[in-house]
Amino acid sequence: MGVDSTGGSHVISRLLSRDDKCTLRDAELARYDRNIRRHLAAMNRRRLEKITLRYFQYLAALYAEIYLDRLFAHPKRLLAELNRFVADRNGKRATVETPDPMFSVGDLQKLALWMATGSGKTLMMHLNYRQFLHYNTKPLDNVLLVTPNE
Repeated sequence: MGVDSTGGSHVISRLLSRDDKCTLRDAELARYDRNIRRHLAAMNRRRLEKITLRYFQYLAALYAEIYLDRLFAHPKRLLAELNRFVADRNGKRATVETPDPMFSVGDLQKLALWMATGSGKTLMMHLNYRQFLHYNTKPLDNVLLVTPNE
């Protein structure tokens, strides 16, 4: 993930160039990009070998950023948007196919990113933890983060 002449990531530049396909506002994308780069800089602060995100890692971080922002800022709207998506998807299925279930409030507390072996899931978990701390407004009682190595 490199940085373009404006200081934003190349991935964001590419998304902004696809104006007709991207439903996020430019300011939102720029803010998410700044957050991701800030979290990555904090992770790199004491590292001898700096971490550089690959495009798929960056996209996973971007999805988490969007999700966490919406979860903490407007959870009811997020739930409604997800359920509209499910309803649209179910409406396009054949009648013999099993429809997807609707989301409940409890489902919003879970986020899963599917990544291949060796794709940097542990690294992404550290980045996602920083993202969570950025958006969380409630005091945390007890956090235990276990990883296979540093």
